[in-house]
Amino acid sequence: MPVTVPVIYSTLLLTLLLFWGLVSFLRGSIRDRTTDVVFTKNNQITDDQMLMQVRDHFRQRAYQVVEIDRDREVANLSGQVKPNLFLAIFMTVLAAIGMICLGLVLGILIPDLENIWIWLTALSPIAGIFYWRGTPRERRVSLRLLPDSQLKVRAHKDEIEQLQRALNLEKLET
Repeated sequence: MPVTVPVIYSTLLLTLLLFWGLVSFLRGSIRDRTTDVVFTKNNQITDDQMLMQVRDHFRQRAYQVVEIDRDREVANLSGQVKPNLFLAIFMTVLAAIGMICLGLVLGILIPDLENIWIWLTALSPIAGIFYWRGTPRERRVSLRLLPDSQLKVRAHKDEIEQLQRALNLEKLET
């Protein structure tokens, strides 16, 4: 199949769109994902036992109580979170693949730039550094005991999932 100018430019357009998706994925990796969830406890434990389990869970995850607002009945916790090494490496590999593709298409389109993919690939560690430095280090958790043995949690999405798995809590549909 002969390579024509429309094929080259359409390939360039698709590569640029995929590259834009990669950049959006990298930016999304450091975005704050704080959310509110209401949990209900199972009937076999009391409210005090549930609060002790929640406290122990967050203590094990290196969270500390920062503030307790007795008027609103809210406890605020804070903890330090390390960036994920696997995700940093994954971001770097994705960026390398994206840079290779972009460089190869540019090398076909502009023959004088045939080896640009090597130089673009050398820039891929910037994606891992961007993730590593951009990940929020401090995460905050807000806990509130509601009537009818419900617990309202405001935290990062990952922390909520960990809490739900660890304590076998059920989410209420809101």
